[in-house]
Amino acid sequence: MLNFTSEEKKVILFLLGLALCGLVLSNLVKVNCRMEGVVYPQIQLARLNLNQVSLAELIGTKCVPAKLAQRIIEYRNFRKAFGSLEELKEVKGVGDQRYEKLKELFFIE
Repeated sequence: MLNFTSEEKKVILFLLGLALCGLVLSNLVKVNCRMEGVVYPQIQLARLNLNQVSLAELIGTKCVPAKLAQRIIEYRNFRKAFGSLEELKEVKGVGDQRYEKLKELFFIE
């Protein structure tokens, strides 16, 4: 019924392989935040002052989910201000790996 030449079969296999690679890459981007930075680079033009940043700005930064942003604001309000970036580690949800990412985004003034 479908009689393809050997060259047509090669082209079809190539296109199927390419489509499969695209699907795998798309799923990896959704799963892994670090991979997203490689595939879709995001430019952070300026660091944000952690003692003045708003909730909306926190949520808009990469790798800061809404719940974590809310906890950071609550911690800041409770303590009146962050004394150092190290205090971020005291916020629930900020471990060593996440702290390494966040310290590049923020500064204390």
